[in-house]
Amino acid sequence: MPHKKSVHVDQTGLNLIRIIIGSYFMALSLDLVKGFDPGTLFATSFSSSVADLLGCALLLGLSGCFMAGIQLRLAALSLALMIFSSSLVQNFVIVTPDSLSAFWRDLTLAVAVLLTYLTLGRHELRRASVLAHRARLHRVLTHKTIRPRRITPLAGQKRPIQQEIRYALSMRARLKRLKSRPQDPEPENIFANL
Repeated sequence: MPHKKSVHVDQTGLNLIRIIIGSYFMALSLDLVKGFDPGTLFATSFSSSVADLLGCALLLGLSGCFMAGIQLRLAALSLALMIFSSSLVQNFVIVTPDSLSAFWRDLTLAVAVLLTYLTLGRHELRRASVLAHRARLHRVLTHKTIRPRRITPLAGQKRPIQQEIRYALSMRARLKRLKSRPQDPEPENIFANL
């Protein structure tokens, strides 16, 4: 029974997906793109400018940790919780059809954040950090010392195929020379009149 090959994305691909998702939230915290308002969670406790500053700083920090893979589970859960709760508070104070679509978009993004680490096992979670993972150098132990030396081929030795090619080229040149020579006129036959 033939086995199907399992198709999977390696750790580099997952890191790139996580960086792209995190860059959206980083741009959102810097007001480069439109989306949910991160300051709505703090609007009841602080003034609007302070609440906006706190929300944007928290979103920027969480998305930076999420992108770098630093404490990935904690960063992803915190980011997803912030997205969900901010969108819930922002869109369901006054419910309109537009607010439902915005909440649905934000909920989809929160689930995408969660999916970036839910598929990873223990080993992959250790390798998920972009900053902390280092490739390790393994030494190969050899018993003999290798001393390199230069090998120069002898000038007289040529492979048989090269000799055949050179011979064919020289014959071709001889034939061209023979054809290019002016040919002598036919010798006169002195016995033609007899």
